[in-house]
Amino acid sequence: MNKVIPIIVIGLFILSGFGAIALNSDIKQITNNEPVKNAFTHTIFTEDGTATWCGYCHYAREALDKIYTSGDYPFYYVCLVDDKNTHAETRVNEYNIYGFPTVWFDGGNKVAVGGGTSNEATYRSLINQCGNRAVKDIDVTLDVTWLGNAAMTISAAVKNNEATTYDGRIRVYVTEVESSMGWTDTTGHPYTFPFLDYAFNQVISISSGGTWSNSITWDGHNYNDGYGHNFGSIQYGNIMIIAVVFNSEWHQGYSYPPSSNPFNAYWVDEATGFWIGDNSPPNTPSNPTPPNGAEDIDINLDLSWACTDPDPSHDTITYDVYFGTNSTPPLIKSDHTEKTYNPGTMEYETTYFWKIVATDNHGATSQGPIWSFTTTDRPNTNPNPPKITGPVKIDTNAIVEFTLNAEDPEQDELSYFLFWGDGTNNGWTGYYDSGIDVIVNHSWANKGTYTIMAKVKDDHGAESGWTTLLINVPRTKSVNYYSFLTWLLKQYPNAFPILRNLINI
Repeated sequence: MNKVIPIIVIGLFILSGFGAIALNSDIKQITNNEPVKNAFTHTIFTEDGTATWCGYCHYAREALDKIYTSGDYPFYYVCLVDDKNTHAETRVNEYNIYGFPTVWFDGGNKVAVGGGTSNEATYRSLINQCGNRAVKDIDVTLDVTWLGNAAMTISAAVKNNEATTYDGRIRVYVTEVESSMGWTDTTGHPYTFPFLDYAFNQVISISSGGTWSNSITWDGHNYNDGYGHNFGSIQYGNIMIIAVVFNSEWHQGYSYPPSSNPFNAYWVDEATGFWIGDNSPPNTPSNPTPPNGAEDIDINLDLSWACTDPDPSHDTITYDVYFGTNSTPPLIKSDHTEKTYNPGTMEYETTYFWKIVATDNHGATSQGPIWSFTTTDRPNTNPNPPKITGPVKIDTNAIVEFTLNAEDPEQDELSYFLFWGDGTNNGWTGYYDSGIDVIVNHSWANKGTYTIMAKVKDDHGAESGWTTLLINVPRTKSVNYYSFLTWLLKQYPNAFPILRNLINI
């Protein structure tokens, strides 16, 4: 009996260890390579099931924070720190979690399990998919007034723009921007947007065109984490309130896709957030594309830049775009909502100047520096081969003229080069306008058949193909009539006396 007890204890430790491994290290990534889009049907809401002891959970939190701070999407998230807050634990249990970390997007419309370096790409893809869902037409608004000493008035409203009654549930999450409760992941980083407790968590039913609204005074001293710690120490500037409306339509969700750990999924129709703090202007626009001072830029390249808002609520930012060839570029687009701009087809070999002025929804602005870039040279194509015009039958030693003429597609100036076929060439000529006649000459000392070869190059160095002309140089046939007459008169000395006197023979 004494031997059995240690065996049982060892067995329990082994089983406990397997359980910890299943929760900590089982990684299942969901990937999708669809392009990211920002024209979403609604604001995405994400819940991160996590625990402070979980070695992989920091990957999920880091990825969510990078996506949120990028400002690329209408997007909010909360961290449900299971082992530090019973309210978070209750929400995690509603999702029937398989293992930490698990991230539920839009109430379980999409689910990602596990942690790793690829989390950000995975989450972006799932956010993109959620953002293109069809949702009910409702509007959610929040208004929060800080009363001091961890207390605030929280007012929420939901307007139904549908033609029929809207049924759903509103959850208003009270979170800290960064945990002041000592809730840190295994890297020692405080949890971002850790869920404290609800301001509202109730079913709502709104008639067509109607509005649900409610208001509450939320005092952190009266709410606690379930482990004896209240939230009376929360501070102004570090509080984010997030209101989320879930549709009442039931869906089968799985916290270990594709078919394990089922839960009742109710998808998000809309969300909004309210940061309690003083407004700061947007960060200065930066990271321009094309880079400042860049050369050889494509004339059809779009402009792009980076800009975020330092406030935890990440205010909505619009942009004024200044662009032109003047070093103080003019305003060409106001209240632009994207961080890219298409200036249209630009001119070749031209220097452009541009800047961005960012404005948040509170009217605070930040002006970027003036950037510049120079577009690429006009594309160059090879000139056409020249035409050779001239005689094709030539006497030896006769100086003969030939006419050359070539066209360049860009009307560049042209230089001509000729091989005469007798082992000589003329070298490159000077440059002449495209399309004009150029006269050259040459002579051949020996009889034969010769092939003239000619080509041109433009003033960018692009060369044409060769043109050839075949010419013939026959031997000159001449008769020495003086020698012939001398011979004839010597043969007949008494003949042709007059001719003899003329030639003095």
